[in-house]
Amino acid sequence: MRSLSSLNFYYWRYKHLFIPGLFCAVASSVFAIIVPIVVRQAVDSIPRFVATSRAFQGTPLENYLYTDFFISLATYGGIIIMLSIGSGIFSFLTRQTVVVASRHIEYDLRNRLFSQLQSLSQDFYLQHATGDIITRSTSDIEQVRRYIGPAIMYTTRAVVTIVVAVSVMFVISPTLTWYTLIPMPFLAVSVFLVAGMVHSRSDALQFQYSQLTSRVQEALSGIRVLKAYVREEAEAEAFDQESAIYRKKSLDLALVEAAWRPVFLTLVGMSTLIVVWIGGSLAISGEITIGNVAEYIIYVAMMTWPVASMGFVITMVQRASASMIRLNDIFDAKPSILSLPEASSFDIEGEISFKDVSFTHVSSNVKTLDSVSFKVEAGSTLAIVGRTGSGKSTLVELIPRLLDADSGSVQIDGIDVKNLSVEKLRAGIGYVPQDVFLFSDTLSENISFGYLGAEQDQIEQAAEEADILANIDSFQDGFQTLVGERGITLSGGQKQRTSIARALIRKPSILILDDALSAVDVKTERTILSHLKKHFGKRTVVIVSHRISAVQDADHIIVLEDGRITERGDHAALIFENGFYASLFAKQQLEQELEDLA
Repeated sequence: MRSLSSLNFYYWRYKHLFIPGLFCAVASSVFAIIVPIVVRQAVDSIPRFVATSRAFQGTPLENYLYTDFFISLATYGGIIIMLSIGSGIFSFLTRQTVVVASRHIEYDLRNRLFSQLQSLSQDFYLQHATGDIITRSTSDIEQVRRYIGPAIMYTTRAVVTIVVAVSVMFVISPTLTWYTLIPMPFLAVSVFLVAGMVHSRSDALQFQYSQLTSRVQEALSGIRVLKAYVREEAEAEAFDQESAIYRKKSLDLALVEAAWRPVFLTLVGMSTLIVVWIGGSLAISGEITIGNVAEYIIYVAMMTWPVASMGFVITMVQRASASMIRLNDIFDAKPSILSLPEASSFDIEGEISFKDVSFTHVSSNVKTLDSVSFKVEAGSTLAIVGRTGSGKSTLVELIPRLLDADSGSVQIDGIDVKNLSVEKLRAGIGYVPQDVFLFSDTLSENISFGYLGAEQDQIEQAAEEADILANIDSFQDGFQTLVGERGITLSGGQKQRTSIARALIRKPSILILDDALSAVDVKTERTILSHLKKHFGKRTVVIVSHRISAVQDADHIIVLEDGRITERGDHAALIFENGFYASLFAKQQLEQELEDLA
């Protein structure tokens, strides 16, 4: 429950909705509670009319009495209608205030959560599964909203209705009231138990639904592989198994819901039966009137839902508290990479310097970089070569501060990146990651993502430099072609080149290509590199690649081995050293010659 106290700020923010809303909830309940009193007076007027009419039977006043009686009943009916309309109006206003306030708070929570998620560093996402974060962003916020809106509204109406109704009933007849309330605790307990059973089964059903949708999403995302390996039948069987589990859980939930209604009606019927039985006896003895019996029956019906709703409300509060704890785990998380208050903010030129930089991945506790030092002048080209797992990607991720070094210093233009504004630093860097990601949007939007507000000619120029313009022109919709989820409609090379265009359109001071040419053929690679050479001297270019052909024209080449620099120099110098670089060059030359002969 303590976790829900963090919502107090929002209650105060929307007090202009909550205060009138709670007042309307009280007014709605009061109007509804007056109705049984009017019904009692109407019912009690019938015996009085019968007794009076008998006394004046056969006299001129008899017709007058009948007219007066019908007017009286019509008046009572009109009052009941007006009270019901008043209760309905205030109930509508309650929902238009309290529930609307809960929607505003839901909106604020979602925006705050998304903003927080964008501010958190990469290490947070290494420790939290994407599916779990999505669940917190959707299901958990919805659970909190139900507590803020419906739970508060139901609780207010329930408390007012029960307190006022029971007070009136005790004034009329304490004896009948005690008897009438006997089934109510059983009703509240049964609702609480059933609510728990329903919610546990609903959670299981929701989890299985996630499993089912994940299975479908995975199958559709990997449809090419699925078909290539003729796995359609096996995948259909796996889906059938997941679907069967979902059906079973749906039937379990339906069984509980079906069994609950008879129990509910039985307990309500018991209360009504007690009112008729005990109330009838008291009416015969003259302790209460027939109108009081009718009044009690209505009160019992009115209290049934408020008493039942308390069980659901308790469950809502428990679920909201658990959800808020999960949300607070994200809200309270602190980004490990932040701009210092005194951080410098200026346009970077592109000089890169590493001084005894070491880095260890927390998740694996493996030292990826060990005392790495080098310097690259602004406008020059750096190439990084090494075996898989040697630390190449980690090294380039330190430059835009996607990661922070454990020790040593990464400097841009002579200033430690930790003393630079993160936003300004990254704004001056064009980064093409090893794992290409494209948004489910048009090619134009994916390229201009690197420079919002880019003109069409700028988009086309970036596409041409990345050697993707000819492909785009061949598409029926050109730049308006939808690339599909994660760019599934494009080939690997087309996705890489689109990602390169996205980086080039920024005209960055530092351009980082992390194995960004691995999915293109040698001819396309040469075309892209020839375009990139136009940028040599204008901006610092960092190229990570396994192909010597992609790095041999670089000003500086470093070879990484187990996180350490084992070789450095230009292409000619490294060939002369006859080390790993030279052997890799000889091997790739032989492979190319064999391909040419074939």
